[in-house]
Amino acid sequence: MGNSASNFMTSVKLDLKITPRNQDLFLMQSEMKDMYFKICEKSPKNMKARNGNIPYSSNHITQIELQGVENYIQTVYNRLPKRLLHDLGKVRIVQLMPSSEGGMPHTRPGDKSNCDGIICFPVLSQAYSFTTLNHELWHIHQRKYTQLWEIVFYKQGWLPWNGEIPDELEENRRYNPDTIDCPLWIFQDNWIPIPIFRDISNPKIGETDIWFYNPKKRIRTRNIPGELLSYYSESLPSIAFEHPRELSAYMLSEPDRYKDIKAFKDLIEELGAISLTTN
Repeated sequence: MGNSASNFMTSVKLDLKITPRNQDLFLMQSEMKDMYFKICEKSPKNMKARNGNIPYSSNHITQIELQGVENYIQTVYNRLPKRLLHDLGKVRIVQLMPSSEGGMPHTRPGDKSNCDGIICFPVLSQAYSFTTLNHELWHIHQRKYTQLWEIVFYKQGWLPWNGEIPDELEENRRYNPDTIDCPLWIFQDNWIPIPIFRDISNPKIGETDIWFYNPKKRIRTRNIPGELLSYYSESLPSIAFEHPRELSAYMLSEPDRYKDIKAFKDLIEELGAISLTTN
């Protein structure tokens, strides 16, 4: 929070490992921290969405692929927000098998003594998207600075939801590795966004709709509630509304696109102009 300082030391380091054995070790360490797949194993729908098992492992990176991504990474440091450059340390990049997590890039926790987090790319070419890379780095920042982000979300009208939701919503809720440590939040004490598998008989990780549940009125809707639309904007993709972390990451990764949104202005007021990308 606060205003920018005149000078920042760059501490972030994007680290791409070529050895699958090392990558799998890093992923195992992440699992010990967030227990993501242990949680998935308890959900029949999330297991079915992964074909009854969890095809989640690292993929081999050729020397040419490695060199290409490393060369690209060197070009992004001067474009990343100063807050990310200053607040994050080592961030590992791991290429996964293409089927992992429905092919969607995501993050996993790292070893705080050595690594702030891991960005997982099921398709390595995803690493060439500056918007995607920026988005995932904000997820790592959100996990590392949980207390700061709780304050930011509170000022935006969000609180963690620890109460109940209807069984049929819970049973069909799609889990997200970027939010597994705090999956449910309520906006203005009215609406809880919940990602639900679109086809509950044949769930797929990448095919979900966001439902909104009002625990006081005990009603649910697939339409984005007016309170959320008036504060955010319908210009944001509907999938962004599943969680305040996602909403923030979408806005911060494309600030020029969302600069006129009230929620974005409030976000920058809290995080400072150092959270904007450098063109």
